[in-house]
Amino acid sequence: MDPVDAKNLAQKAIGDAERRTDEVSQAATRARPRTVSAPERVAAGDIMLRTRNYERAIQLFSQVLELRRQGKATEDEAADADMLITESYFRDRQLHSARRHARAVLEASSRPAYSAYCGRALSRLVDVAIRTEDPKVLAEAVHHAARLNASDGSGSLAYARGKVWFAAHDYARAREALGLVASGSPYTHQAQYLLGVLLTKEAAAAAPVAGRTIPAGEAEANRGSGHGGQTSRYAAAIEQFKRVTRLPVDSTEHRHVIALAWMAIGRLYYEAESYLEAADAYARVDRSSPEFPTMLQELAWVYAQLGDHSRAQRSLEVLSITHPDTLSLADGSLLRADLMLRSGQFDKALTLYRSVRRRFDPIREQVQHFLKTSADPAVYYDELVADRLEPDRARAPLPSLVIEWARQEAEDDHVFGVVDDVARSRDLIDQSRTLLRELDALLSSPARAKAFEEVKRPLETTLGLLNQIGKAELALARGMDDILSSEGGAELRATRRERRALMKRMDWLPTTPGDFLSREAAGEQQWNEVSQHLQQLTVEVDRLNAITNALKQLLMDPGKQGVSLDLSIRQRLQAEVDANHADVRTYRDRIAKLRHVIQLGRAQVGLGDQRYVDDAETRTRFLQVFGREVALTASSPGDPAAAAYAETIRPLLVRADTVTRRLNSVRERLERLAVEMATKLRNKIWHESAALDGYASELDALDSEARLLVGQAAVEHFARVGGRLRDIVLRADVGIVQQAWEVREEQRGRVRALQRERAREEQNLNDELREVLDDAEVAP
Repeated sequence: MDPVDAKNLAQKAIGDAERRTDEVSQAATRARPRTVSAPERVAAGDIMLRTRNYERAIQLFSQVLELRRQGKATEDEAADADMLITESYFRDRQLHSARRHARAVLEASSRPAYSAYCGRALSRLVDVAIRTEDPKVLAEAVHHAARLNASDGSGSLAYARGKVWFAAHDYARAREALGLVASGSPYTHQAQYLLGVLLTKEAAAAAPVAGRTIPAGEAEANRGSGHGGQTSRYAAAIEQFKRVTRLPVDSTEHRHVIALAWMAIGRLYYEAESYLEAADAYARVDRSSPEFPTMLQELAWVYAQLGDHSRAQRSLEVLSITHPDTLSLADGSLLRADLMLRSGQFDKALTLYRSVRRRFDPIREQVQHFLKTSADPAVYYDELVADRLEPDRARAPLPSLVIEWARQEAEDDHVFGVVDDVARSRDLIDQSRTLLRELDALLSSPARAKAFEEVKRPLETTLGLLNQIGKAELALARGMDDILSSEGGAELRATRRERRALMKRMDWLPTTPGDFLSREAAGEQQWNEVSQHLQQLTVEVDRLNAITNALKQLLMDPGKQGVSLDLSIRQRLQAEVDANHADVRTYRDRIAKLRHVIQLGRAQVGLGDQRYVDDAETRTRFLQVFGREVALTASSPGDPAAAAYAETIRPLLVRADTVTRRLNSVRERLERLAVEMATKLRNKIWHESAALDGYASELDALDSEARLLVGQAAVEHFARVGGRLRDIVLRADVGIVQQAWEVREEQRGRVRALQRERAREEQNLNDELREVLDDAEVAP
């Protein structure tokens, strides 16, 4: 580099560092831990709730409530958090927690901050009462509904009061409350739909008893409707649901309410045996609606009643593709096969019957074997908990479909709520422990500053300026190399060799925010490559696990696969498969440990890691060596041009040294602040870790108490699933027999038809022969 250009470049860089040093020093003085305010937490939690990240939303709202208890949040912010956490718990199916916070909102309804949320809280409280079927919760909702003010501006309270009276079977008061929900309110759709349900309940309760004389006016209305008395009875409810369908679709929730209204119309028409109108109503449900799979199944029955077997089959085919794991899958497949059988598609019906049997008969055998060999209810409980904690594990005892069906069978009994709560609690404890370990690893590493944004930014700027000064002197060194005519004495030659050896490493020093980002991305990329290799090993382990599972299924009943094995060979192969299965578990454990190590390493990548330590050592040594070289060159008589250059750059080096000392002082202050903040945070981490151990112990105690009770209930539900599977296989066998009988009858019918045709043809031939013979006798 030209010496003049080098001096100009260095002077500009050093001058810029001098100007910015005061700014960095002031930023370091202002750097203090920044706390996230309660409004920010409420806003972030609301975003998490809208994106269905309920666990994170619950954490944020809980933090706001804790800040309120510490006097660091206002009552308005606490009210927002209380209502939103109620909604989060309810959507996450943590019903008892939702009840607790809804009750807190209602009990504080006299305060202005909470009064606006009374309707929503009461609505969620009655929802909890309906889902838990707990009369105490319903009584609590009735109490609050009776004592709260008559209405509010949004209509939420009137709608909630209508839900309460409806759940309490007080339909007159429910109708009155729902009528107070103003048109255009956010709760108009829900209130109008609930009014339709209320009218349906009233119509069902007013069903005509046998022997009652129908009044003339009612009989005339029945004849005028064209659908008989059933439709007339539900006419008001149908009209009310149709009124709901004409409301504007202005939100996802309202779209769902309108879909539910069409479903209700279809069911009422089906009940009234008006199948064409029912089919038309069901067809209005959009395929994006959550009700779409239910609609397909019910629509198939409507078409079956109409005798339109092809459309019924198409509905069930779509259901089998879009929702293959529903509890009604087998029923739908068998119904499809029955419809094919009725329409004369014997080969397709037989294929479908056999496919149902092939799919569900092995599962039935597994369930029966599990029920016979597992007499302890705790085994069922452990299986359910393991399924929740490890959904991708190898399930030798029970297939995942069986466990899901058992859950669907027990949905109304809320039996598995304990299992879900235990699994969720264990998962949260494990996640918390993992997070604490990663955070502790970061805070105990030199890269701790990246955990504190208020320290990281000024520290990054300080290091960038230090590196900028280093690169300024690097430019001066290159200018020195350009002007040299001799290497000087032994000491000077050794100094220059060391300086030149450090110059390449000096080029790597980051100076701009982009350089720091690139360096952090490079560190992340290194760990990503390791993680990708580990993922490849995981895929290989999964492949081995699939092979061992397939071999295990084969050895359970080799005759089904057409394989004949001696008992000794089966035992030897079984031992090998078991050993391989144990190896797979070992590999999974090792991979899990390595993945944890990768997470810890990834957390410690960033500002302050070993690369930055190497930068500091290289930069410090380079400045020392170059300063020594300049001093020796200035006093060396062998190269006058180099000596003159050295004399001209010595003031720049003095300025650079002064700025470097100031920047190092700022850097040390920031690093001490990071250590202080990390120490305080680590103390909190140790406290929380001890609390987590306590929570885990309490959870183990509750878990042990629930194992027998929930396990006994699980036995009953698994037995129901076993009976259901037995019925499915039996129906498939009956269908196969029926198909064979239908084919036989069809063939017999065809034979009889052929025989009749042959008899007719023979009769015709005989008649023709007789006529010919008669004509021959008449002829002369």
